[in-house]
Order: sequence, then structure tokens, then C-alpha cells
Amino acid sequence: MEELYHAALEVSGEERAALLAGSDPEVRSSVERLLAQGGSGAAVLDRPAWEWSANLPDSPTVQIESGALLGPYRVESKIGAGGMGQVYRATDSRLNRSVAIKFLSAQFSDRFEREAKAIAALNHPNICQIYDIGPNYLVMEYVDGAPVVSPDQQPLPRSEVLRLAGQIAGALQAAHGQGIIHRDLKPANILVSTTGTVKLLDFGLAKRTAGTDPAQTADVSQTMGVTQPGTIMGSPAYMSPEQAQGRPTDARSDIFSLGAVLYEMFAGRRAFSGDSVASTLGAILYREPAPLNAPPALNAIVLKCLAKSPDACYQTAHDLQQALERASPGGDSRVVQLVRRKWLIVAVAAVALVVIVAAAAALYKRWANAGRIDSIAVLPLEMRSSDPEADYISDGITGSINNSLAKLPSLKVIPNSVALHYKGKSADFQKVGDALGVQAVLTGRVAQRGDDLGISIELDDVRNGKQLWGQQYSRKVADLLLLENDIAKEVSQRLRSQLSPAEQQKLKLGSTGNPEAYQLFLKGEYYSGKFTKEGFDKGIDYLNQALAKDPNYAAAYSALANNYINQDDWFIAPRQAGPKARDAAQKALALDETDVEAHVALAIEEQWYEWDWATAEREFRRAIELKPDSGDAHGYYSWFLPPMRRNDDAVAEAERGLRTDPISTGLNGNLGSVYVFTHQWDKAIEQLRAAIELDPGYWFDYCFLGRAYEQKGRWPEAIATFQRGLTLEGNTELWSGLGHAYAGRETRPKRKRCWTT
Repeated sequence: MEELYHAALEVSGEERAALLAGSDPEVRSSVERLLAQGGSGAAVLDRPAWEWSANLPDSPTVQIESGALLGPYRVESKIGAGGMGQVYRATDSRLNRSVAIKFLSAQFSDRFEREAKAIAALNHPNICQIYDIGPNYLVMEYVDGAPVVSPDQQPLPRSEVLRLAGQIAGALQAAHGQGIIHRDLKPANILVSTTGTVKLLDFGLAKRTAGTDPAQTADVSQTMGVTQPGTIMGSPAYMSPEQAQGRPTDARSDIFSLGAVLYEMFAGRRAFSGDSVASTLGAILYREPAPLNAPPALNAIVLKCLAKSPDACYQTAHDLQQALERASPGGDSRVVQLVRRKWLIVAVAAVALVVIVAAAAALYKRWANAGRIDSIAVLPLEMRSSDPEADYISDGITGSINNSLAKLPSLKVIPNSVALHYKGKSADFQKVGDALGVQAVLTGRVAQRGDDLGISIELDDVRNGKQLWGQQYSRKVADLLLLENDIAKEVSQRLRSQLSPAEQQKLKLGSTGNPEAYQLFLKGEYYSGKFTKEGFDKGIDYLNQALAKDPNYAAAYSALANNYINQDDWFIAPRQAGPKARDAAQKALALDETDVEAHVALAIEEQWYEWDWATAEREFRRAIELKPDSGDAHGYYSWFLPPMRRNDDAVAEAERGLRTDPISTGLNGNLGSVYVFTHQWDKAIEQLRAAIELDPGYWFDYCFLGRAYEQKGRWPEAIATFQRGLTLEGNTELWSGLGHAYAGRETRPKRKRCWTT
């Protein structure tokens, strides 16, 4: 029901009717009732029923009848609704003019104040004016118009795009000049009146900065409310990369968002889209939009707005406005054109020599580096099998190849956790390569029939769209080790034709020569990765079997250590998990000192069980030194720092981990948990809710979200959160949290039942 509700919110009219018509009748009926109440997932589905019933006067579901009086304002009709409230058209009886009254929900009172202050500080013809303010409403200029992009996303004529874009850039220039960043620029917040005038709306997520220099804003800005760095704010399809990563934003973030709007105005489609919030954010971070069917100058302007790095974007809205003016028909005066023509003739001769020299140098460099691959992504192999548990084969081969290639010299390998976002998705390898910023991708398929495996592997150069190598394999399941070694060796030779004996030995470090041990190891990794009690137990069993086959299998010891660490205090008592994790990690490091996961596991054990802070920190730092893009190393290190009273360092470390994989479920939840550890409850709630939106099935986030609600005294929400987590995994942490929440509400019978379950 929740998926259908959120999907329905994104469309309207016939498209919404068609969407609902294809659903289950009972689900459709429930969703239609929710839609009739207005709001969004944040306002309806994600808020418990008690909150609606207890706060009806402030609730956005309250319907204000036509003709109702609010002081001098007579309500005419409802014109809009959203996650923060509802908007009505009304008449000001004193001046006999139409106004828009925006009612804000109680939980958004901070944003209500923020929006009022932001708009009041601005006076510009392309920014909607504020007329009055009440206890829970704003009275604003009524704009008789429509969003800048039509619901059916029809492309606009070039001249119209340029005319409107100039007005939007002017409005942003005025806001930025007052130190205000909008942070939620999208077509729905940009209306075009019936007279053709742009009006910029909705400053509810605005941020006030202390200055107007974009390069300094991130350091000196102060949020006009409670949002902080590390929190993802805005509308996914129009977010800048820094917003998508939860990093500090400045005026250039608005320029990126405007670029996404301009792209849609020109093309009639979004610059970045996906099947989910996570895939949309991934597109923003890693993919370049397709070129527009527009004159080169306009295409260059839009793509410069959409540069991934803020430093490569237009630095100010004024710079963008000037570029738009130059690209407009008649934008240059006749005098300027004559001067340019004169100097063009003079400059051509001088430039020609420079161009020739530069071209020769570039051709030489290109020839010297031709064929060398410096970056690669190993995409999850597609598994075709009737066995629902057979994914351990494809996942294991993918991970093993990734780990082997990561040991090659001067080769950037996209972390397996990032590449896993493409699991189960068919994608053009060139687009994936562009999205991940790599020169090559390795793809493949695995088909299993009983004990027989058919594997096809392909290595593609995404720079020029050609296949570098491809191979078909027919093996038995028992030959997985030989198969992985053959693939890794072949790919390594294609990427680095000559490896020294030391480098060849490095590829084998920590591995096994026993095929049966390797297959058992893959199963152990697969089940441990399920993060359930049953999965952990199966993982330990398979890993111990692997070690019985090969007692010198470093990777298996490392995986066993991490299995115990991940169960510590969740499914196993620390006095049991700690010594076992420590023993396994030390054995792994004795066999392979470069094992990052073993260093992390040992660091956690030294922190949680031995209380040896110095050793723990040394192990964390060694892991990060070995693998700077290890999200796990940064994440667990961020848990180490709060007890050391280094809260700022903890948040910074959690943010570094999140930047390695911004759409990771675990790393998004990790940042939220660090906010809990550092007693930043509001930030924790916002971040954990964002993490749960990315993956509602990850029970871990519900534990910390429930704790944050408790600390805010929001007991019913805490209870509902723990209960929802228990539908996913019935561990002691969730049960104890639920009992504690009931205790806060003084419901003793329920509390006792939870603690004895």
C-alpha cells in the first residue's frame, strides 16, 4: 500500500487513475482515502494514528470550508497540498485582492518560521511576496499560473526557455545576494503567471548564509532551522551532488538544481531519474545526462550548471544570467559583434600555432596511454538458477574478482558495495561506466543446472564502446575456485599485461588453494550478509567448515571475525562474541597483514570487549590507511569516537564513510546512529527516516530511530518504530527497546511482556 501511495502522489489526473485501476481493490480503496486527506508519505503513512487524532487542530487533513473567515481573509478554495501542509486561495476583504494562505503542520513549525523569515528578507518581482503571518499560516501573493514544466513534460521553445531562465536566475541572484539558498528548486516551486512572469515559491528548506562568496558559504553558513550537514534535504530528482551526499551546500547547489529544471524545460524529460530514490541519487552522483537537442551554446550552459563538482559549475547566478543573455538571439550588441570580429581575425593566426602544438601533445599523450585501463567496475553477475539460494555463487565470484583486481597496481576498482546497486538491473555498460566514472566494466551471467555451471564473462572498454575480452566457461560447482582464479588472472593480464612475481603473489594473498574450502567460504559470506540470526548461524557453520578444509585460509578467518562482531550484543552476548572475534581476526592478520576487514574486526573487539582504546584506534587507522574508501572502516571508527568525547570527529568520520557510497543503506543508517550516540536527536530522526526510505526492510535503523524518539519524549512513535522493526527481525535489542518505550508510557503489563519474550 505504501509503495502505491507514494507512486500515486507523483502523478495526477488520468495517469493517477490508471495507476490505481491496476491495483488490488482493497489496497486501492485505502490509498484513495489517504489521497483524499492530502499530504504525503511523511504526513500520513509515516506518522502514527495517535498523532493525527491528538493534533487535529494542527493537522493538514483538516478541511477548511469555502467561505470560512480567517480574520480579514475569506477562504475560497483549496489549491494545493503537500507534506508540510495545505494551500488555499482566499480573498483579502480589506484590499479586495486574492491571496494564498499556506497552513503548516505542527511538526514543521521550524520550517514555517524559516520560510517566513526568508521571504520577508526578499523583495524581487520574480519571488512570491509575503503579506501576513499567523500562528500556523502564511498569507502570500496569489499566483494565477502553472509550473514552469507542464505535467506532461512538453518541451518549451528555445526562446521561451531563455526568457524564463533569465527571470529564474535573476530571482536566485536576489536571494543569494541576501545570503539565502533555496535548496528545493524544482518545477513545482517555479510558477509562470498568466502574464508570463516567473514566481519563485516555497522557501521552507531555505538556508541563511553569512556571506555571498560561494567558496566560503559551506564554512560560515547557518541553517535557518534544524537541518545540518549530513542530512539529505530537497527533492531527489533536482538535488545537487552535495545535497545527495548530505554535504554542506552553497549557492552553487541552487544553480545545479536550476540546471536540472532547464534541462527538463528543453528536453521534456528529467536530467536524472530512476526507479527509486536510491537509483535517482545514484544517477545524480555518477551519471552524466544525455546531451540536449539544442544549439551548442545552450547545451554547454545547461551541462555546466549540471557539473558534478561545484567548482566546475557557474559560481554565481549572475554568471549564469550573463551566459543566458549571451546565448539569446540578439544578446550581443552590434558594436560588440564588430569588435569581436576584428579581434577574431587578429587572434586566429596566433591561436592556430598554439592549437597545433597542443593537438600534437595531446595526440602523443593519447598514443602513449592508448589501451591502458586505469579504472574498472565489476558489476554483479546475473544469476540464472531455480535454486533460490544460488546467489552465493554469483555474489561470491563477483566479490572475489573485485578483491583480486583491487590489489593490482595503479588500478581504481569501484567498491563492491557500490557496484551491488546494479544487481538485478539490466543497464547499458557505457552508461554504467559513465555513471561510475570508470574506463572499463566487467559483466557476466551464471547459469546453474544441478552441479553444472555455464558462465559468460565480458570485459568492455566504455571509452570507445568496444569489447576487450570475452569468454565462455563450462564448469562444475565444485570448480568455483579454479573458475574465479582463471577469470581474475585473465582480466588482470588484459589490464596489466606484465605483473612482477611480487604482484602476482599479492593477488593470491589471503586466498585458498582448496576448491571445497572456497565454495564453503562463499556460502558463509552469503549467509552472514543476510544480517539475521539464522543467517549468522549458517554463516558460522559454513566458515568453520571452510577452515577445517584449509586452516590457513585468511579470508575465512576474517569473515568469521566479522560475523561474530556483527552479532555482538545483538544476537550473542559480548563475553561470547568478543573472544571469538579477536581470535579469528588475529589468525587472519597473521596470515595476511593487509586484510582490511580483519583490522576492522580486531579494532571493534579491542574497543567493545577489551577496552583497549589505543590499540583499537591504531587498528582503525591501519584499516583506513590500507583502504581509504572502506565504508565499513570509516563507519565503525565513527562509533569508536563518541565514547572518547570526540563527537565532531565522529560525525565527520561517519560522513566520510557515507561519501564512499552515498546510497548505501548501512552507511546512511550509520550516520543516523552516530547522531544518536552524540545526543543529536532531531538530526538522528531526520537521517534515520531518510535511511529507512532508502531501504524499509533494514531492521537496524528502526532500533536507533526508536531510541531517538524516546529521547524526544515521543513515546507512541518510538513504540510504533520498534514494533515495525520487530516485524523484520525479532532480536533482543528491538524487544528491549519496545519494553523501555512502554515503560516510558507507563504501560506496565506490556512492558513486562516485552522483557520476558
